[in-house]
Amino acid sequence: MKNTISFKSWAILFGGAMFFTSCINSKEAYDKSKLSGFVANQTTDLIAKNQKTTDNSGIEKKLSEVETRVNALDANNEKAAKLVAELEKKMDDLETLEKESKAEFERSNNAVVFFELGSAKLTTSGMQELYRWKSALDKSKSSYSYSVNLFASADKTGNAKVNDKLRAKRADAVKNFLVNVLGVTAPIQVTTTQPTFSKENTVDRRVMVSITINN
Repeated sequence: MKNTISFKSWAILFGGAMFFTSCINSKEAYDKSKLSGFVANQTTDLIAKNQKTTDNSGIEKKLSEVETRVNALDANNEKAAKLVAELEKKMDDLETLEKESKAEFERSNNAVVFFELGSAKLTTSGMQELYRWKSALDKSKSSYSYSVNLFASADKTGNAKVNDKLRAKRADAVKNFLVNVLGVTAPIQVTTTQPTFSKENTVDRRVMVSITINN
């Protein structure tokens, strides 16, 4: 009997404890649920309030202004690109004209001075040719810096040593006349080598005068 009462007492106590714990847990769950609902309501209110008070008109205006400026810059860039293309074409045209002008200047200012057989003395016609060349060069009034080229020749009737000396003397005769008589101050380049001969001997008894524009 004593043991039976003790067992029932323990059963009652255990059941009461479980019930009490269940009540406590239920209350905590209720409190948490209530708090969660409160937070959710507050969040909803804040979102609604922000949606009502936010004004994006200023941002939209600035975006519109930026877009307008970008479009204006694009238009200016197109104009600038067109101007650059036109200037480049003009520069190309000027460069082409400059090359043609230089070529014409070199082509039109040359002379050929002929000599007698075995002679390095300037003839009257030879001096007249050099006067004509210098007069035409002065009339061109070019601002180009240039050098004068002298190419001396001799005919094939003489031997190599004689012809070498003869070509050098003919070149010196023309050079001295250009400098001392005509007053040429440009640099003068002399070439006395002669790789080939012409069919006519009279054609090879000469000094050719030309000019080259300095770079």
